[in-house]
Parts: sequence; C-alpha cells; structure tokens
Amino acid sequence: MSADPRSIAERVSLETGLAFTGSEGRDGDGSRWLELRPAEHPAGQTFTLRTIVGWRRIDVLFRPGNFAGELIEAMGSAEQTGRQGFRAVLGVCRDDGADIALSVNGAARDPNDDGIWTTPWRSLDLAIRRGMLAINDGDADADMRQIELWTSRAAAAVLSLLPLEANDDGGEEPTPEIAGLPEGAKTRIEVNRYERDRRNRAAALAIHGYLCKACDLDMGERYGPDAAGLIEVHHVTPVSEVGPGYIIDPRTDLVPLCPNCHAVAHRRAPPFTVDELRKKQGRA
Repeated sequence: MSADPRSIAERVSLETGLAFTGSEGRDGDGSRWLELRPAEHPAGQTFTLRTIVGWRRIDVLFRPGNFAGELIEAMGSAEQTGRQGFRAVLGVCRDDGADIALSVNGAARDPNDDGIWTTPWRSLDLAIRRGMLAINDGDADADMRQIELWTSRAAAAVLSLLPLEANDDGGEEPTPEIAGLPEGAKTRIEVNRYERDRRNRAAALAIHGYLCKACDLDMGERYGPDAAGLIEVHHVTPVSEVGPGYIIDPRTDLVPLCPNCHAVAHRRAPPFTVDELRKKQGRA
C-alpha cells in the first residue's frame, strides 16, 4: 500500500472544508496507520482520525485529545441538522458492511437512539470497522480509494457534530438563467444556512460519492487530478421552499451533480429532477 498521508489529508480537507494535516506510523503488529488532525489547533484540545489498514480490513478511530472536554461537550449539544448528518453518514457505513462502535460517557450507544443527546457528553469514542475488503492485494490505486472512502466518511460523521461557523463557499446554489425570463435575467436562489453549512456538503458526498447522479461523470477521471473532487451539491427541494425549522437529510435532500447538470437542473423553476435530467440524456 502506497497511500500518502499528505494526499489523504488534502482530499479530506477538500471534501469537508476543514484543513487537516496527515502523519503515519505502524502498530506493534506491523499494521500501518495514517492519522489526520485538524490543522492549527492545539493537539490536546482537538481530535485525530486514525485509519488502520490491516489485511483485508480498514478501521477508522476517532481519538479525542486529553484536553478536548469542551469539544466533546459541544459535539453532544449539536443542533438537529448535525445530528441528522451524523446518523445518516454512519447509517450508510453500516449499510455498506461496516461495524459501528459508539460509546458516550463510557457506555455503548446506538447512533439512532435519540437518548444519546439528553445527557451532557463527557467522553466520546467512535470506531468504524470494515472487514472483508479487497485491500493490500497489490493494487495501490484501489487501496488508496478505499482508504479515502472510509476516512472521508468518518471525517464527515465527526464534522456533522463540530461547532463550526457557516461557510459562505460551502455548496452555494448557482444562480443560472431560467427558461422564460428575459435574456440576462437571473433567478436569485435563496442562500441560507442550509447551503452555507459545509457539514451538509461533506455528509452528502460521504453518502452519495462524487459521481454526478444525472450523467455519471467523475470529474477527476475525465480531467485528471486537478478536477478531483470537483462536484456540486444540489438541493432536491430548493432551499427557498423550505422553512427555517426544516432539517436537511443528506440521504434524500441532497445529491451530487456536475456543474453542467446542475446548471441545466435550474433552467426551470421548479428545477428538473435527477430522473428528468437522466431521461434528457437517454439514460435509464
């Protein structure tokens, strides 16, 4: 396996909007690990994500710092949007065959149990373990994709609960021309917390991946490394139509679209659905 921790850190930073640094080492049994830590934060007050790559398995461990008590407490007080993203990402991991081990205040808990949010969090342990993988079989590129996938999913789950400020560049809907309006006229699509929240984008990509749902385009494969991760997140229901109390579910409310398909979707109000976009291209 030739996965480079710096490359993994760059990819996860791109996906989540949170800058990470990467390091690597080996456990006593010889298993290699790669570790990500949020950049520019005191190590003891933040966390690391350690990805351990063994024979045909990957384990990703959330490891809080020794003085991360305030961070853990804040994660346990995450708003509903963050909680929904956390459950959604871990649910997809479980659906893909991973074992999820979550412990809050020293007790094993189910991520779908609403009771985990009723008591202040003093400690948090999270492990995502996926066995029976075709990894360490001599295909370095395939190994890299698996490591990126599972590390990114763990990062998206954790990011969902972090007390982050809204990111004005995190997945804002475009303002394309709409059919029927005068030439040059634009429809102003409301920009609010749903779009600016980088957690929604990270969760959506962790769940749905980077292929355009309308045309199956992978920008990285088409244009090379410079376009890797270049994808837009489309709101199935326009954010201008949902109320302030609406909780985004990244599994059903958000889909990745390439820039072209995203622009075409918004050529009409209401936007074309993904199925309609696929039919326009003769796709099932």
